[in-house]
Parts: sequence; structure tokens; C-alpha cells
Amino acid sequence: MAAGQKGASPSCGRVFSRRQFVLGGLGGVSLLPWWRMLEAETIRGVGAIPSSAEEPRRRLRELGIVIGDYPPGEYNAITDIEGVRVGHTTIIRNLVDASGKEKRIRTGVTAILPHGGNIYREHLFAGFFNQNGWGEMTGIVPLLEEGRLKTPIFLTGTYNVGLVYDAAVSHLLNECPGILEERSIPSPVVAECFDGYLSDYQERIVTEADVLAAIARARGGAVEEGGVGGGTGMTAFGFKGGIGTSSRRLPRERGGYTVGVLVMSNTAAREQLRVDGVPVGRELREEGNQAPAGAKSIILIAATDAPLFSFQLKKIAKRVVMGLAQTGATSNTSSGDLVLAFSTGNRLPAGADSPRRQVTAVNDELITPLYHAAVEATQEAILNSLTMARTMEGREGNIAAAIPLDRLVRIMKKYYRLEGKSND
Repeated sequence: MAAGQKGASPSCGRVFSRRQFVLGGLGGVSLLPWWRMLEAETIRGVGAIPSSAEEPRRRLRELGIVIGDYPPGEYNAITDIEGVRVGHTTIIRNLVDASGKEKRIRTGVTAILPHGGNIYREHLFAGFFNQNGWGEMTGIVPLLEEGRLKTPIFLTGTYNVGLVYDAAVSHLLNECPGILEERSIPSPVVAECFDGYLSDYQERIVTEADVLAAIARARGGAVEEGGVGGGTGMTAFGFKGGIGTSSRRLPRERGGYTVGVLVMSNTAAREQLRVDGVPVGRELREEGNQAPAGAKSIILIAATDAPLFSFQLKKIAKRVVMGLAQTGATSNTSSGDLVLAFSTGNRLPAGADSPRRQVTAVNDELITPLYHAAVEATQEAILNSLTMARTMEGREGNIAAAIPLDRLVRIMKKYYRLEGKSND
């Protein structure tokens, strides 16, 4: 078990899930219906389970593949925006019902804390763009009305949304006990993708403790990527997908600002995949197990320290979709491709203590370099979600294979995107 993973039950024998006894337990016998699960294995922790038989995972730049022109920030992550923190709870559980049928849970929660203070009390300008609306991101109607982000952002599987939202409200009330008596009440932002290929999604086992743990684990610096947190059960381009992130830093003469993007990728078909323009998906069409294209989605979160108004952030969000398109994805009719962008450049105190607010913003005629940065960071974030993900077996024996990094490098050489030429 990888460092940071907690709560794994012994591999021999079975233990009852905590949920069997929380309600109605008597004399060591659960009073819940017999179809409820017996827990065979539980891993509730920070990261995914590495496979000793699999090649080490690498970020795109570690493979020598560079996207775009602008340099990344220190961590090449959304956390290069000062104050932004990311935390994961990864839930990998193997369950057995009374009939002996196995249920496999591959899900989790990712929490993004937008700045280093109390987001419930100090809001941020934000913008939203719906590229294709076959998905859910709660809290968007008030965000569109006010142009402000007032809560952390949570990423999870489709049928965990209500559970995560409820836990987010608990966190809100714990941080700000009297807030429900105030005029402006924050609505938690919870976004989803469907993880049903790998996870028995009908077993909705995400708990309040899981969500609060993701918040508590949120840190700046390097971000764990691949099949972790909300991305645990996600697949993309026919391979294992999940969480990915990247950033771009503008030169001083263009403002010196940073744009960071974090994605939860669950999108597109194998043959669509393009890396820096190279048709990698076509080259890997017959490679290993291929997760079905089916109903796919992607959640994209962009952050910047450039002071921007909400209408400008919506324009940033639209450029994020251009980065998605450069990976080959085309937003299928049943795809939920949702983008939220926020700026840490102005903090907006909650309440109406003053009749005026003094804020600042980048001249809209000089915003184009931020567009370029958003496009580049998005493309690399999506590709990092692939290159950092490990092969995972899930529901009914379904397998999402990791993209083979050695083949990827050879293909990029074949198309002269890397030094040296492949013999493929």
C-alpha cells in the first residue's frame, strides 16, 4: 500500500463495513437488509495503488514533450497560483454481497481551496462556461448571478454529488456557524463525471469524513495526478484518466501573471487523442484494453493571479475549451464539459459593510497572453492526467489501461516532435 493510504483492512478474511453497524446494529449483527455489502478490502487514502509490474509514471515534460511556448510555474500545477491548494480522498474498495457477488468501488473526492483565507468570507471573481451541458456543477446559478466564487470546489463521481454537497454544507457551517442568518448564503460548487466503467456507482459510499479529509489534506506545491481523488474511476481517450494539472507563467513585460489549470478527465475516444498535434490515438488504436468511448465528460478548473472581472474570466474559460480541443476531444452530445475559472487578484469581503468596492483588473485589450497561457496549460493538464494514471481494474473486471509511455515517446519521435527517430 502506497504511503499516505490509510484504513486498509487485512487481506485475509472479511470485516463488516462500518455502515452495517452505524444504524441498527445489535449484538454484533447488522439489522440492515441482507443485500448490504460485506467489506472485503478498503483503501481510503491520498493516492492510488502502484503496480510493481507497471512502468513508472511520468509527467509529460519528464518525457521530453513540451506543449506551447510559455514556461510553467514552479510546480507546473494550479497550485502555482499563490494560496490555491488541492487535496484528495481516494476510495478503492472491494465488496462482497451475501450472494458472493463482488462489488468494486473506484471513486473519491478532490477538493480545491481557492485561496489561503476563508473563501466563505472572502470571495473571488469567477466565470463559468458550459461547452456541453450533459453534466452537473452545483452552485453555478448564483455564481453566474453574482460573478463570485464563495466556496471550495469539489470534484467527484456523478452519483456522489449529493453526498459531497451535504458534506460541503457541514464544512461551511463549521467554519461559519452563523452564516445562514446572513443575506448572502454560499452554495457549494460540486462537479462530476461518470465513473461507472470502473466503479459500482450504485454503492454511494462517499462519507462526510471523506470530503472533510480531502479538505484537510489540501496543500500547495506538487499535486498528485492520475487515478486519485475524484479522478479515481475516470477514463479518457480509451486509457486510464483522472486528475491532471499544469500552469503557465507570463513574462514580466506581459504582466508576469500565472495561469493554472486542473482537470478531471473522463473524455473522448482512443482514436481522437492528439499530443502536440501528433495523432497518438490512431497509432495506439490496437494497444491493450480500451475503455469504451460512451458517455464522456471533463471538468476543467482554471485559476489565475491576474486581477480579472467575471466577464473576463468567462472568456478565459472559453479558451480553456480550446486547449481541450487541441487534445482531439470534440465534446460529444452526452458529454458534460464544464469550465470554471477564478482569479485570486481581488478578494471581495462578504456582506454589505461598505456602499462601494475598490477592485482592479487587467486592461481587457491586453488580456490575450492570458488566453494563450490557458490554452497551453489546459492541453498539458489533460495529457498529464493520462501519463500519470496507472492501469486499474474495476467493476465487473473492466480494465482501464495506462497509456504506454514508451510507445508514446516512440510515436513522438516518429513524428519528429522529439530528438531521435523511432524505428516504428
